[in-house]
Amino acid sequence: MLVSEGSAPLSDSEVAIPVKLAERMEVKIGDEISVSPTSFTTESPKQHSFTISGLVTDPREAFSNTAGVAVFTLDGMAAYADPAASSTGAVFESETVILGLNAKATNAEKDSVRDSISSLVGERPVQTTAQAAETQLQQISGEARILTYMVLAFAALALIVASLVISNTFQVLVAQRAHTLALLRCVGADKKQIKRSVLTEALILGVASSVAGILSGVLLVQTILWVVAGLNLTQSIPTAVSITPAAIWVPLVAGTVVTVLASLVPARIATRVSPLAALRPQEGDSEVRSRAGKVRLTIALLMVLSGAALFVYAFSVRDSDLNIALAVGILGGALSFVGLIVSSVLWVPAVVSAVGSGFKRFGAAAQLAASNTIRNPRRTASTSTALFIGVTLVSMLSIGASSARSTMNNELNAQFPIDIVVQNFDSKGFTPEAVNAINQVEGVEESATLDTVDAGFASDQMLEYGYLQSGRMYRASQELTNVVRDPSILESLTDDSFLRAYWSDVEKGQSGYFYAPSDEDTPESLSDKIGTDSVITLTAGDSAGLDGAILTSATFDRIVDSLGLDKSTVTPGMMFIKVTDIKDAKSIIDEIRDVLGEDNVQISGAAAERISFEQIIDVMLLVLVGLLGVAVLIALIGVANTLSLSIIERRRENATLRAVGMSKRQLRSSLAFEVMLIAGIGALVGVLLGAIYAYLGTQILLGGFGTLVFTVRWLDIALIFVVALGAGLLASILPGRSAARTSPVEALAVD
Repeated sequence: MLVSEGSAPLSDSEVAIPVKLAERMEVKIGDEISVSPTSFTTESPKQHSFTISGLVTDPREAFSNTAGVAVFTLDGMAAYADPAASSTGAVFESETVILGLNAKATNAEKDSVRDSISSLVGERPVQTTAQAAETQLQQISGEARILTYMVLAFAALALIVASLVISNTFQVLVAQRAHTLALLRCVGADKKQIKRSVLTEALILGVASSVAGILSGVLLVQTILWVVAGLNLTQSIPTAVSITPAAIWVPLVAGTVVTVLASLVPARIATRVSPLAALRPQEGDSEVRSRAGKVRLTIALLMVLSGAALFVYAFSVRDSDLNIALAVGILGGALSFVGLIVSSVLWVPAVVSAVGSGFKRFGAAAQLAASNTIRNPRRTASTSTALFIGVTLVSMLSIGASSARSTMNNELNAQFPIDIVVQNFDSKGFTPEAVNAINQVEGVEESATLDTVDAGFASDQMLEYGYLQSGRMYRASQELTNVVRDPSILESLTDDSFLRAYWSDVEKGQSGYFYAPSDEDTPESLSDKIGTDSVITLTAGDSAGLDGAILTSATFDRIVDSLGLDKSTVTPGMMFIKVTDIKDAKSIIDEIRDVLGEDNVQISGAAAERISFEQIIDVMLLVLVGLLGVAVLIALIGVANTLSLSIIERRRENATLRAVGMSKRQLRSSLAFEVMLIAGIGALVGVLLGAIYAYLGTQILLGGFGTLVFTVRWLDIALIFVVALGAGLLASILPGRSAARTSPVEALAVD
């Protein structure tokens, strides 16, 4: 919280209140206001007078789910806390010290202030904002720093995809230099020297590219910091990049090692043929019929089957230990995915051939392109694999996130069926004028006003553990069916049952005991009254996700009459509101607060929780898709490299086609169709695999919490295909122009 006007409270009789609250109450700095704690008892809480010392804002929206936060001194807070709620006379949900430090204060200055406060408050924990954020991050992600590991995992993925592209790129270089390499062999260079020259070039390029990547990354982060600094945010954000030794040598070593390893296969290709045979580019042999292909197939099948077995085991232990199920499921997914990648050279060409055969009717150019894609199965497979790795993960995240959102919404509909809950703690409850004004708020679709009364509640578990509970009971109205998101929960509400409160320690189908609360009640005395007229026994139905039990109108009246509750305390104190668009819930809540003005109300409901969950999913999805987008971009570069290699190998063939009448346009069309076919197959396989992994992953993660709603956002899938095909088409432009520009005579004169 930040003090926007006036000052923070300096004495026990002062308070700083939110700006919006001051506007609603039509008060200003220096005015005196009465403050009282929320009371669930029939007695009116004691009011205390405070002078407004300042107005505060919440720029980080830390308290966006409430009307804001009033700031008191520590003793001022204790002065007005409800003595009946605590033996100490004060109730503090958390202990927070809010300091008006300069936004540009250094960490050393903040630590100094923290140490000074620690010496004053004794054993109470005192943290700076950075330490508090670190604590919350550890609570969310655990000590394992899962967020950091996720980023590193996607960095590793980008390196894997880059290695495939690098391998193809060096194959292009080797093909371009086939004549030169052959001459070197003719004048005495042996295979080891040729291989060493390729690996040395890879080492130099790896070091140079890694250094360039490090500098580009530092510059990018520094630019972002400059932009963020110009936004004048309240958060303390560094203005310069902090570079550690690990941030230099880790990417440098990783980039260099990956480049050298990726060049091993092209280096071996450069030394495989004799000097005379090397004068002509060689076509790759079929991988399927080789011994290595059989070994590869066996290994891949074992990995895929092992992954499937791990998934089966993960489903079997999901309900008993979700952490083990997730770990085993991730391992199974990774194992099976690697198996598919290893075997891609065996099945990707077959898929490309099957799909390409369906385009023969589009003419000779399309037929030629389809045939060219399977002439070198290894290279076609590696290119398509580089693309489908990224597409698989992008589609998996998209489908998984949309399924999680749909499943979450269904569960929220069941657990928190009401969008907005407004509780009025005034003695008269909601007036007809207030109800009408709320219904006039834009975005409010339906509302229901319920009578409330306070009563005692107990269950067998509560009596066993030795405690009782008092809370609010709500009378179900006819409009209730229209405002709940999941009307099925009302099916368990009868004259002999009730909808459970979230605090009630009772399961569906068990007994709940309602009684008139008294200071003399004990678990033992109440147990003796069960079965008498002093206690009404009902069966627990579904949970309404509220802080009170919902009863039918007849049961509500029976409890009030039979237990002798004070009928004057029965007030229309609860409103359930259904909104037209859940995304507008926050603005609707603000308008409802404006309408109610100074009324003593509390606003809650599923809308805030749902918005928070959706924001978390959206932000995580945005970050992860951004990281995966880098891998997809690298893969698309590999598509262009593969096409360049194909043009080099088919230089004489293209010249012959030109000589027998193929036009430049037909040649370019054939090449464009070829690369789009490879990219399209990569996208198709990636989407299918992504959907399968998304289904399995969400079943493991969410299946134990409720019924999974498997949802596919077809717009995202269509966008993936458009990007893949469009990028493939763009990648074919330069190689296609190069092939079309080469005259038939020049190309045929290569030998």
